[in-house]
Amino acid sequence: MSTSLIMHGAAGRMGQRILSLAAGDDSFSIVAGVDRQEGRLSDFGIRSPAPLLSQLPKQAGAVVIDFSHATATPGVIAHCAEHQMPLAIGTTGLDPVALDAALDQAATRIPVLWAPNMSVGVNVVIATAARLASALGSDYDIEIVEAHHHHKVDAPSGTALGIADAIAAVTGRSRADYRDGRSGHCGARQPQEIGIHALRMGDVVGDHQVYFVGNGERILLGHVAHNRDIFARGALRAAAFLAAAKPGRYSMADALGLSA
Repeated sequence: MSTSLIMHGAAGRMGQRILSLAAGDDSFSIVAGVDRQEGRLSDFGIRSPAPLLSQLPKQAGAVVIDFSHATATPGVIAHCAEHQMPLAIGTTGLDPVALDAALDQAATRIPVLWAPNMSVGVNVVIATAARLASALGSDYDIEIVEAHHHHKVDAPSGTALGIADAIAAVTGRSRADYRDGRSGHCGARQPQEIGIHALRMGDVVGDHQVYFVGNGERILLGHVAHNRDIFARGALRAAAFLAAAKPGRYSMADALGLSA
């Protein structure tokens, strides 16, 4: 049985790639795309007769993938919870406290997943970073460097924060320990700090490097995205997972079997 799919943010770069891949995959059935304009998905060269709508339809059981804007996502969460539509969110730049509350509430009614990065490789890196931090202990300084294209509007990236959050969860840290860049007379580095540094340049799709440095050695863990299809494929794997899941809050680690 195919997974019914609705793409919110269909006219964006990620939305178009997700729909293009889904259109060539018999395990998905595209119900509609949603963006600020109306028309047909075929207007964007996507091989699907499905419509492009300006508002989310009401279709219980259809999985919604949201790659839109932080201002739109809270409304998407509420709509999906009300109409029993599983939801996978890849939008970043969201307020973490408000997002947690909205996801927890929605999870009582639908399966919902938010991930700062849906790439399979990146999620393996996130899981590995947490394991390294736990094994290495407090003697190692941790710094994260991320690079993206010059059109990206938020910094640090959601993926960099996701890596830091995974490390913090296993080492007793919190976001209060994050240091977003350094400038001027900032004082000596504190032992619990996780430094996060953002580069914006050219057409970089996404680079992430995690440094663990101490005791005369340096461990470098990284991921380089060559194109956006890696995120699109991960989003479709998340959608297929949610279509068969019970109501609850999930992560890409759950969708990829990395939680065990």
